[in-house]
Amino acid sequence: MVKATINREHYACSVTNGSHEIIADEPIEFGGTHKGFAPKGLLMASLASCVAITLRMYIDRKEWQVDKIEVEVNINIENGETIFVEEITCTGVLTEEQKVRLEDIAAKCPVSKILAAGHDIRSRVL
Repeated sequence: MVKATINREHYACSVTNGSHEIIADEPIEFGGTHKGFAPKGLLMASLASCVAITLRMYIDRKEWQVDKIEVEVNINIENGETIFVEEITCTGVLTEEQKVRLEDIAAKCPVSKILAAGHDIRSRVL
């Protein structure tokens, strides 16, 4: 469960899972106070961190020599469709075959699966 709370301040929003809290906001140019990630940035952060964690788990299990994994995510619109573009940099020694395998593993992280499948969103105002 994640809960977002916003008061009258435009548009700083407290987001908590009960254990941790972050601030989501909009940039000043969109009327926000720029106190935290914009919601779209949080979505990209979720994807980037999930891919990084999934790759770290896989690389560690395989005992490959990778010191650092960086995942940069951008959103592009192509023919009206939203495309998440990931650029993954692994600092270490990997063969081309291992890199191809990591691309496959990246697509299997939980957030990637959710975004790729798409889902209904059902809202109810209480």
